[in-house]
Amino acid sequence: MQSIALALKGARATLSAASIESASLDASLLLSYLTHYTKVQLITHDDELLDDALLARYNALIDKRSKGYPVAYILGYKEFWGLKLKVNENTLIPRPDTETLVQTALDCKVTGNVLDMGTGSGAIILALKSELKDNIKAYACDFSQGAIGVAKENAQSLKLDVEFIKSDWFSSIDKSIKFSMIVSNPPYIEDNDSHLNASSLPFEPITALTSGPDGLDDIRIIVSKAKDYLLEGAPLLLEHGYLQGQSVREIFKNEGYDKVATIKDLEGRDRVTLGYKA
Repeated sequence: MQSIALALKGARATLSAASIESASLDASLLLSYLTHYTKVQLITHDDELLDDALLARYNALIDKRSKGYPVAYILGYKEFWGLKLKVNENTLIPRPDTETLVQTALDCKVTGNVLDMGTGSGAIILALKSELKDNIKAYACDFSQGAIGVAKENAQSLKLDVEFIKSDWFSSIDKSIKFSMIVSNPPYIEDNDSHLNASSLPFEPITALTSGPDGLDDIRIIVSKAKDYLLEGAPLLLEHGYLQGQSVREIFKNEGYDKVATIKDLEGRDRVTLGYKA
């Protein structure tokens, strides 16, 4: 048996030695997950002894995390835009950077049909639906049936009405439906990018991450085909890498979009580019 304080100390040391930047936070999150104690309760009960079975489970999770396995996959959820979303290895883990895409979409102040492409866990469309409610009819697509299943579960648990479609980009989207806005956080990492071996990325679905030699193959497809599905004057918004702003703007302009602009994230880096169907 071991006290909570000693267990946390050992876990933090293990994670720090493995170069896990969020070692202290992750150690607390994983022990909270097993004990059902809040972070504050872990502090106020720090002299409480953990039985050997629970301690063994905790050390196993710490070992898994030390190898880079994402905390979100261990816990089975991730917070995004104030929503608790189920995630697993079928879905990309929502990042804070993507909240820039959500805020930019809200700033467009649209009503009507809204489509989220490559929805994954449903993070973007569920955030928009939670804010805009009946002002929009929400649609989302993904080519992964596993991701669609997770997104549907999240919509049901949050009691948000979204129509999910299994589709490889626009392949199964009804052309008779015209959208007031299309949004997407598509794959945008270069195929051989060294970052694919870092952090949690080796454990996340590769198809949700990479997109050709320059990372822009899927963005080119979306920008080209979205014009057939957007209402006149409706915006298309895409998240991308912080070094891709100029390239993405050129793709939009070459396809004839109006008022093309790039929005920076909270760290002042290019993150979202939008353009309006001419």
